[in-house]
Amino acid sequence: FCFFPGSRDTASSASAKDDRGVLKWLAIESVATVSIFAAILGYDIGVMSGALLAMSRDLDLSTWQQEIVVGCLDFVSAAGAIGGGALYVNHGMVRCVRLAILSYAAGMIIVAASFSYVQVFIGRIVGGIGVGLGFAICPQYIAEICPPAWRGIMVSCFEISMNLGLCSGYVANLALETLADSTRWRLLMLIPLVPTCFMYFISVPRLPESPRWLMADGREAEASDTLVRLCGEAAAGPTMLEIKEVIALQDNYDHEGQRHGASSGSRWAALFTGPVARRALVIGAGTAIFQQANGLEAVVYYVPKVLDAAGVTSEHAQLKAAALVGLCKTLFIGIGQFSVDKFGRRVVMLSSISAVTCSLLVLAWCIGSGNAEVGVILTALCAFMASFSLGVGPGTWVITSEIFPLPIRSKGTSFSMAANRITSGTVAMTFLSLSAWLGVGGAFFLFAGVSAVHFLFTFFMLPETRGKSLEEIEAMLSQGSRSYERF
Repeated sequence: FCFFPGSRDTASSASAKDDRGVLKWLAIESVATVSIFAAILGYDIGVMSGALLAMSRDLDLSTWQQEIVVGCLDFVSAAGAIGGGALYVNHGMVRCVRLAILSYAAGMIIVAASFSYVQVFIGRIVGGIGVGLGFAICPQYIAEICPPAWRGIMVSCFEISMNLGLCSGYVANLALETLADSTRWRLLMLIPLVPTCFMYFISVPRLPESPRWLMADGREAEASDTLVRLCGEAAAGPTMLEIKEVIALQDNYDHEGQRHGASSGSRWAALFTGPVARRALVIGAGTAIFQQANGLEAVVYYVPKVLDAAGVTSEHAQLKAAALVGLCKTLFIGIGQFSVDKFGRRVVMLSSISAVTCSLLVLAWCIGSGNAEVGVILTALCAFMASFSLGVGPGTWVITSEIFPLPIRSKGTSFSMAANRITSGTVAMTFLSLSAWLGVGGAFFLFAGVSAVHFLFTFFMLPETRGKSLEEIEAMLSQGSRSYERF
């Protein structure tokens, strides 16, 4: 498939010779639509770093209440991710996106109208369901509407949009810094309603269903028409045949499951049954867990508190530094997006993890020593974010969206995203307590150790999947790890 930004429905004759084919404007537009939701989620993460300061003063929140307010959304989003797989299978992408948007918007409204810790907690719970649903279905949807040659880049748009949202959250903190605490944090919670309404009423109604889902639902004519609109007539025919073959295999899988007494659509045990499923689960869920276990959430949520431990006491300086860190993370994600497909998943992931580990070690030493310059600490924070964005950030979404076989893809993706959110919530809800126990420097030494284990996991467990169809990846997993293409 070939991507020509300047053309909506046509490609030059030269592109016909490109083995990538034609990527229609509808596919680009669809990726952009679900990526708006990723930006909204990123905004929520970024804005909480500053909103929490005003909220804790306004509502008199204790340290453990601050941790729960930040981390509970991630834990609840894990439940949303688990449910997202089943909802996607039964109802399709468009309905799931609508539900995710409504849940998140309702949660933000409840939080903004809160006058106590309990009310804020309830709002974060409601919003977390929408967050988890979005995390579960959006990367999978992008993977299913995009061809192998462009899948890495397009799925990475989800991570890029999240980083743009993260950066906008930091900027919003700075822009509203002079407002009174109560007005400030409430307005910060309501800002996402603007893009949410745009997405719900304008963008989502134009969103096509996944052709793979339509075929599985028995709507072959609609699936064929959608494929033509997404990738052109020449590529639609072969793709339809490929999907039919995979659906037939899935039907055989379902019949075998029913013969053994398993209920269709709810066999979570299938994730642990058979070598292919288990290998995919270890790779997908393991990669998702390690993405958050390196302390990322501790940095994005608690940059002001980390800088306070480094001697930066001015709230304005803390918010400016947080914005700089967020900007650094966002700028480098674009490089990571294209690197995933250009250099391969393994090379990019291993290089990124190595840099993340080194950055964490420098950051831990600087804060732990107590005499490092603030500029050095800020540089280490930016280096950590840049290293993460170059591979671990976008690469994780690509891997988890493509590694699972079709019969368990929705459940496998949901399980991995749930594990990702639980890990994220654990880091967010324990960082302040962990820092009080080990010191901020000691906490980052611990994260550096986890990142080193991540490198070993990726080196020995992750196969190279660049340029392979989803069906080819499944065939590779069935042959065992000794047959994996490494580089």
